[in-house]
Amino acid sequence: MRRRAKAVALAFGLVLTSCAGPNLWTDGTSVSTGLSSHGRLRRPAKLELTGSGFSVGERWKTRGFQYGTEELVSALGRAAKTVRGGAKKATLGIADLSPQRGGKSKWHSSHQSGRDVDLIFYSVDEQGKPLAPPENDMIRYDGEGKPYVRGKGTYNDAIWQERRFDTARNWALVEALLSDATIRVQWIFVSLPLEDRLLEYATRHKKPRWLIEYARAVMYDPPDAPTHSDHFHVRIYCPRDDRFHGCVDRGVVWQHEKKSYKYGGPERYDPIAWRSLASLSTIALSPG
Repeated sequence: MRRRAKAVALAFGLVLTSCAGPNLWTDGTSVSTGLSSHGRLRRPAKLELTGSGFSVGERWKTRGFQYGTEELVSALGRAAKTVRGGAKKATLGIADLSPQRGGKSKWHSSHQSGRDVDLIFYSVDEQGKPLAPPENDMIRYDGEGKPYVRGKGTYNDAIWQERRFDTARNWALVEALLSDATIRVQWIFVSLPLEDRLLEYATRHKKPRWLIEYARAVMYDPPDAPTHSDHFHVRIYCPRDDRFHGCVDRGVVWQHEKKSYKYGGPERYDPIAWRSLASLSTIALSPG
């Protein structure tokens, strides 16, 4: 009997330990695995097609790439609601997140593990009134905030020539994402002229220096991709719990984040750390 009891206990123990491995024991929420450019997504959160302050355009509805980590999807909803404020016509256009199970697609080399999202720029008319996001286009803007067409291209949007880059709300969107305590933004891909425009606006309106330097660090236009003059591409770091399940960050780990990234700590960028860095004569940011 004792031998049988030991055998049963051993078998039970093996079952328990086998379930404790990556992708087996989870809390039932979303799991991002692999790289943003070679990954998958399990139990994803689905972004609604419309919500308070945001909508998904027709072009992106048909693709069905409305899936991401719960952290990212929730943060997008909060950011859009914050930016809208009392301006009911101010609407964030949200394009692609990831396919339901992640993985490759013909539209993106990244967006594979639920941690990337493309956000259409807010736009206004020449009188400064907010315009609804285009349903099928990403409009390109130059450093003056005016729309342009690249090469011999064209837009389906009938009012594209009337649009102007809404610097105030686009900065507010960056600020809302960087200030969200539940996500850790690694990159906001955007063209250099638009980055300069946003940082100039923030400086002129006396935004906190730590926030300006934070934005300056994460805003970037990758040289190996078409310039991001028509949308923000936002990427967040792996949620800490998902690292155990095989989520992998590629690229820099910002200097202020390194200790908490390696040893634990709050699952957020710490504004106090950014304030401390911003108080120095130079901002020491280095790749991880």
